[in-house]
Amino acid sequence: MSTQLKFKFATLLVVWVLLLTACSPTAAPTAAPVPETTEAPSEAGETQKLILGTTTSTYDSGLLDYILPDFEQAYNTQVEVIAVGTGQALQLGMDGNADVLLVHARAREDAFMAEGHGVRREDVMYNDFVILGPANDPAGIRGMRKSARALETLAETQSPFISRGDDSGTHSKEKGLWAEAGIEPAGDWYISAGQGMGAVLSMANEQQAYTLSDRATYLAMTLEGLELEIMVEGDPLLFNPYGVMTVNPDKNPNIKGDLAQQFIDWLISIPTQEKIGAFGVDKFGAPLFTPDSQPWRDAQAAAAPAGAMQITGEVAQAQSWSEDEIKAMGTMDVEGQNSDGETEIYTGVAIKSLLELAQPNPGASTVVLIADDGYSVELPLADVMACEECILSFRSEGGFTSRMPGFPKNTTVKGLVEIQVK
Repeated sequence: MSTQLKFKFATLLVVWVLLLTACSPTAAPTAAPVPETTEAPSEAGETQKLILGTTTSTYDSGLLDYILPDFEQAYNTQVEVIAVGTGQALQLGMDGNADVLLVHARAREDAFMAEGHGVRREDVMYNDFVILGPANDPAGIRGMRKSARALETLAETQSPFISRGDDSGTHSKEKGLWAEAGIEPAGDWYISAGQGMGAVLSMANEQQAYTLSDRATYLAMTLEGLELEIMVEGDPLLFNPYGVMTVNPDKNPNIKGDLAQQFIDWLISIPTQEKIGAFGVDKFGAPLFTPDSQPWRDAQAAAAPAGAMQITGEVAQAQSWSEDEIKAMGTMDVEGQNSDGETEIYTGVAIKSLLELAQPNPGASTVVLIADDGYSVELPLADVMACEECILSFRSEGGFTSRMPGFPKNTTVKGLVEIQVK
């Protein structure tokens, strides 16, 4: 075939193919999958990354593994968790090397915000600290109500104590308790480990030593064979609140300020708070952390039945009674001093009996008495439950006043409307 014929043949072939293409139906282009949530779509469907600086307790307890997959899926985000002590987590924020922080040292969190390192802080949850020790309790501190007194006894007996020693929130709490006891611990008996909570618990277990731990990590590690037992709990000083903060985006152009805000919104939302409140219930019969965000508190208050008196918070069953319902309960008389310093007989209902109806959760340690004008006072739950003569006394003008024999004067709360358990 000549070159000219080959060219004509090739040209006719091209035209034929084009005609066939034009006459054939065209398949619609495949649409890209749309994420289920439209709250935080990333550009071009790319997975985003959020750096979370947090404490070892949220990681070692298993909480983050339990809740974070929900955020990652909903927001097409990979959360990179840096689990260190609170001090190191705060430093990550100060250096602009994290987007958001989840920590537990309120005074240091407030300082972080005041110094401009963060732009938003929210309450998230709480649990409590416990002092642990070997089952035979050689120092004899089991059952003590005051944590500072227990530490004082450990120092007096020079019983081995393993400290985090890592500038964490737990370490900060421990130092505060030693200060409360008026002691600066030193000597061979006091070991500063410079390790996270899980490692310190393992060391204390191996050396049959005492230590301070958050309750969640302790309980989680009992499933792995930890044999230490709770020696001291319930002291209000052992209260352990957690807060979340966004890092100031001015520190680093790579900080994802908007995504960090969305993370906080998700963390404090009712569905996530409910999930936090369910964590650990299947294994321990009670949650390892108690939800405490503002949206959660608002929802709890709105859901509580209206009444003259309520018991809310960390209880198995929130309670609400009208004044007539409380007056119909079994009453008792107690002696007390009135505002003029004169002895008077007061009639009312035992606060202990009301709390028993609400059934405080095993991890609860504090009772907050709240008046109708917003005044409140905190007391150790164990002390209130041990008080047989502490009552809600009936006021002549209606309502209640707490009468707390043996407690400080400020525990006489007029217009008492709520007892909150923490």
